[in-house]
Amino acid sequence: MNALLLAAASMCVSAAVQAEPLAFVTNQKADSLTVIDTADGRVVKTIGVGKDPAGVAVSRDVSRVVVTSPGSRDLTIVDGQSLTVAGTVAVGDGPLGVAMSPDGGRAYVADFYGHYLSVVDLGQQRVIQRVGVGHYPAGVVASPDGERIYVANREDNTVSAINARTLVVEKTASVGRHPFGLLFDAKSKRLYAANVESNDVSVIDAGRMEWLGNIRVGERPYALAIAQGGKKLLVTNQYDSTLSVIDTDRLDVVAVVPVGEYPEGISRHPDDRSVYVANWFDNTVSVVNTETLKVERTIPAGNGTRAFGEFIPLGTSQ
Repeated sequence: MNALLLAAASMCVSAAVQAEPLAFVTNQKADSLTVIDTADGRVVKTIGVGKDPAGVAVSRDVSRVVVTSPGSRDLTIVDGQSLTVAGTVAVGDGPLGVAMSPDGGRAYVADFYGHYLSVVDLGQQRVIQRVGVGHYPAGVVASPDGERIYVANREDNTVSAINARTLVVEKTASVGRHPFGLLFDAKSKRLYAANVESNDVSVIDAGRMEWLGNIRVGERPYALAIAQGGKKLLVTNQYDSTLSVIDTDRLDVVAVVPVGEYPEGISRHPDDRSVYVANWFDNTVSVVNTETLKVERTIPAGNGTRAFGEFIPLGTSQ
């Protein structure tokens, strides 16, 4: 009986370890995607993708991972289970930011040079529509209910809200100078934009698309993640090699956390306890405890670690 109990316990531990999600990190200078097991920080695979990969998004059920490659002007579709390339779709002049629909059926790709959003049917592996937005669109997020897509228009200093059913721009909000990364907080129904030129984060009412204010952060803020039940907003500051930690009730910076050199992409682990930060110049990923605000682990990745987008799946409950 003891042997059976031990065997059962071992199986439970194994299942728990396997339940930890994978992180999918783009390496822009290596034309690859590094796959990291977040249970132990081990690199489990490196997958060749298009040229100069930058943006990345993962479906909720981890069946698909999509990667934008500005150098080859395409979108790579990766099978999230077999970790193999399932297809490549030509998408335009300069694909950069990317997000997925909640059901994982579509990818929304911001074309930095074409000034539009490409809507890609991932099953058919083709662009089904292009939606004109502002100049030099960068970050993209989709609302968890699937109703809207939000795009940061870098040169226009605006964010566009697109109806996901009609694929028509409904509203546009003005933000700080040169918005890049975007984050949608389902709890507060706020949209946050990291503005790389004005060194601040704009807060927007996502429903009305009204600007609520700006929060001053570090130099060259790039991307954002939210943790601790929506209480902490974390922003990567490229030039400072830090994270700014914002209290979302007070809407001000309460801490600054040193990470690797030139941090770019950031994604929250579904345990809500940690965030993963891609450090472009260090070729590493920093794992930051959002309670202690300390770096717990540094994981070597590939050359030019960028990971612009939601590169860790948050699961079907999000």
